[in-house]
Amino acid sequence: MVFGIEHKVKSHRTGRRRKKGGQQKLVAPWIVITLVCVLVASGLTWGFVALLRTGCSGEVYRVTVAAAPSVYGSLGDAAQAWEREQPEIDGECIGVEVTEVPAADASRGITGTWDTMSFGKRPIAWAPDAQAWASWLTSSEATAGYVSTDPVVLGEAGSVLALAESTATDLGWLGGEPPTWQDVVDAAGAGTINLAAANPRSSTEGLVSLLNASSDGAGGFSQAAADAYAAAIEAGSSAEDGNALKNAYVEAADPTQVMTMLDYQVEDFNATSESEDPLVPVTPSGTTVSAVSSYMVLGGAGWVSAPDAEIAERFGDYVAGLVASGEFSDPELKPVEDDAAALAQTTPEAVGAAVRAWRSGAQDLNVLFLLDWSAATMEETVDYGGDTVEAGIAAVRMAIDMVGEMEPTWRAGLWEYGVGAGGDEANWRSVVESTEMSADGQSTLTEELYDLSETSTYEGGSPLYDSLVAAYGDLNSHLVEGASNVIVVLTNSGEDTASLPTVEETASTLQGMAGSVTVYTVGFGSANADNLTALAAAAGGEYIPAPADGGILGTIAPA
Repeated sequence: MVFGIEHKVKSHRTGRRRKKGGQQKLVAPWIVITLVCVLVASGLTWGFVALLRTGCSGEVYRVTVAAAPSVYGSLGDAAQAWEREQPEIDGECIGVEVTEVPAADASRGITGTWDTMSFGKRPIAWAPDAQAWASWLTSSEATAGYVSTDPVVLGEAGSVLALAESTATDLGWLGGEPPTWQDVVDAAGAGTINLAAANPRSSTEGLVSLLNASSDGAGGFSQAAADAYAAAIEAGSSAEDGNALKNAYVEAADPTQVMTMLDYQVEDFNATSESEDPLVPVTPSGTTVSAVSSYMVLGGAGWVSAPDAEIAERFGDYVAGLVASGEFSDPELKPVEDDAAALAQTTPEAVGAAVRAWRSGAQDLNVLFLLDWSAATMEETVDYGGDTVEAGIAAVRMAIDMVGEMEPTWRAGLWEYGVGAGGDEANWRSVVESTEMSADGQSTLTEELYDLSETSTYEGGSPLYDSLVAAYGDLNSHLVEGASNVIVVLTNSGEDTASLPTVEETASTLQGMAGSVTVYTVGFGSANADNLTALAAAAGGEYIPAPADGGILGTIAPA
């Protein structure tokens, strides 16, 4: 079986059985000898041809390709088709394993710590859904040489603004000259529209929109345009990605909302919405950057060996052939007529300047993860990242995901709690002191989380109340000036019989400490939402039911 394709073999004859008995015809010996020779010769010829067709033997050696969700399916199909042709190097069968990794997560992992728990092996090749991510990757001097071959252009999706058809008509944005980006910013400033933007640090739709809105009109970056765009969003709203924008749009029912999206996201929304006022895509004049999806080999990355890069390049050549012949297709992508022009839409310099400008306007984050490691975390399973795992493992994976998304100037630390975790007198202990989330800092914290997931949990109850008060006091005495200082509790409990105070008393204690720390409680599985809500509210935060796909950093991180 190759990539789940089973070769079926018939187990029964389909012809008519010969009847037993009766007169049997005699066959001359020379006819038998001739027939046998023909069959032997035919068998040798067939075997030789089969050998030529095989080309390789043994287990298939595969390298990993990280592909954005929009191209994951199409590249996976291409990988299966290529492997059926039995490619080989020196008689060894080769192939690729395509894994689904959002472009933002892949970009952070390639330049920092790769989350193998969530995304599998480090990739040898990468297929983001926008070339802008590759430009961002190579904008750093340390990673400028990571892409070793010319990218293979797979297709593109348009960067658009999505708004209700009635609103677009009232604004005069349909049927005539489209608005400029300055028109959009002015309308947002005047309160005519509510500009809702996807986060450029976590979504392709947000990134390409930022590049278009901050363009100087000549392929470069304009700080003034970027500032105006940021002000328009400040007056409006933002969300992690296009899906979150659409959900907020449905809940708010605000006809003035204008959202940054990709063209196929608008089509998807209208296909499932029953609204009589559908969304329409509007492309502001001056929009020069689209979401150009491409395939590239990371031959310059330190973990990529020359043999692995060669396999990835061979697959890239195969995909390029499919694209050229029109056999590669994806429902979310449109063909690209001029590959060179498409790849030239973004430059590392312009993307680097835009993303750094966006980051500089955001407040830093200083977070302390307070992780429940009591026995109850392993007695319940939950869904996370497409897998069914123990609640404690899901909490560890969520923390790892959040660490991978953090900016280099942010800080994070880790405490665990369980009965006796800190010795005879304390049920909590510090695992990692607060540290900057540079590549080394991310790596250290991620490794400690991995190591923690392999240790035994603590028997007894879940001593959350005492642990939270201790963590609050500690972080409040080590505040990072100018940053948002938060505690993130990760638990599937919320009920505490191991601590002396009640939940009401603990909430009152947190309120009385009058510190500058905000508490967010994240509940997995059967967590007590009422208790966790009370604790978070007492410290100015909120309770978050753990989403099966993570993505809570946008809730706790400063805009």
